[in-house]
Amino acid sequence: MTEHRVVDHLGVRASDYDAEIRRYIPGYDEMIATVVGVVGAIGPAPRVIDLGAGTGALGAALLDALPGATVRLIDIDPAMLEVARARVAHHGARAELVRASFADALPACDAVVASLALHHVPELAAKRALYARIAEALAPGGALVVADIAVHDAGAEHAWMYDAWQRAMAGAGIARDRAAELFEQWAGEDRYYSLATELALLADAGFPRPECFWKRGPSTVFGGFRALTMRSTSR
Repeated sequence: MTEHRVVDHLGVRASDYDAEIRRYIPGYDEMIATVVGVVGAIGPAPRVIDLGAGTGALGAALLDALPGATVRLIDIDPAMLEVARARVAHHGARAELVRASFADALPACDAVVASLALHHVPELAAKRALYARIAEALAPGGALVVADIAVHDAGAEHAWMYDAWQRAMAGAGIARDRAAELFEQWAGEDRYYSLATELALLADAGFPRPECFWKRGPSTVFGGFRALTMRSTSR
């Protein structure tokens, strides 16, 4: 399994991640709340898979808000999983922690969620294939809900979005030149696509009506519901 370690990528310890991510990502708490709201609309007891669960912030929010939910938290970084384990321990058997990669098989579920994780899938074909595998794992009417960064590769839209991102980080005490350094650092591993590209990938993968559920600058929550009858995604 290819390992992604937050201490190397962001330069922060797993235990410090929750504080730092709120400085880096505009509207982080609204982003998490939006994911919880979409999953909550599925039903009172959804079976949820949290891909790239990190410190368990999203998984814990789901478990806290949805008393009937069960959440499988998946991550490749053992340090993150240990932080997540402590965070969700009081939920007992409703929380399951698994060290695995995005390439591993997914069990049947009612929802798949991911928070600031799927930008580590850099290739369009690989991301489309992942979305298709998620669609196949979902029960009819189940949902994929992704909280991530969505920006264009270039052009005025790209420049505007990164300026908005820098301004948001400045409000959290991160100078513009430092923000630019961070963007360059993250570009070594992160691959952001535009919202239009993400929605097109979802449509190709079997989600008939992909949707943007929330957006604030580059921070975006998007996804889709699995149709009652799946169509083939083969080409």
